Amino acid sequence: MGAAFYVNDLDNNINFTQLPNSLDPYTAANPPPGWPLPASVLALLAQRGTFLPRTAFTYLNLGPIRNKGFELSLDHRVNSTLTAFANYSWQAKPTVLDSPTPFPAQELALPPTNRFNLGFNGDGSRFLGSATVNYSDSAFWSDVLSSPFHGFTESYTMVNGSFGMKWSSGRITTLVKVTNLFNKDIQQHVFGDIIKRQGVFEVRFDLK
Repeated sequence: MGAAFYVNDLDNNINFTQLPNSLDPYTAANPPPGWPLPASVLALLAQRGTFLPRTAFTYLNLGPIRNKGFELSLDHRVNSTLTAFANYSWQAKPTVLDSPTPFPAQELALPPTNRFNLGFNGDGSRFLGSATVNYSDSAFWSDVLSSPFHGFTESYTMVNGSFGMKWSSGRITTLVKVTNLFNKDIQQHVFGDIIKRQGVFEVRFDLK
């Protein structure tokens, strides 16, 4: 059995950050290359609070944030051929710590609050196999592009499994592995691919 509680403080994290449009805008004295309208239009837009940013993004050392949570785990050998495991983790929302240059709230990513994994592995003289169930809460992703593209991924439960046989006194092993057995629509990152069922056939040779 295992248990852990952690508090991690992170400061000066280098992050690709969206800047305010008014920080370094194009002006009537310095219009964008190939600007087709009179330069005075830029001054008029600025008076109305609309700016065309000359520098829209940059890398910044962002202020301190704190992550904390706990983890519980259990590993058990049932017999000489079968092992089982289970683990659970809880993570709080990141906290922005006081700083002259605080971490921008819009840049915070919110990890899954709850995650749970359960499974077993079997490895006998003739047969082998495994099965796992993985659960993850929804998460908010803000590490790509600007705020209009940030977003949540839905919570998901993924079931994986494998089954194999040994041949020629264990010198050859054939194995079928299946990810996302029930073919759910699973997205682990807001810009990630949709994970569907995937099967792999594997052959191992022991040359010893």
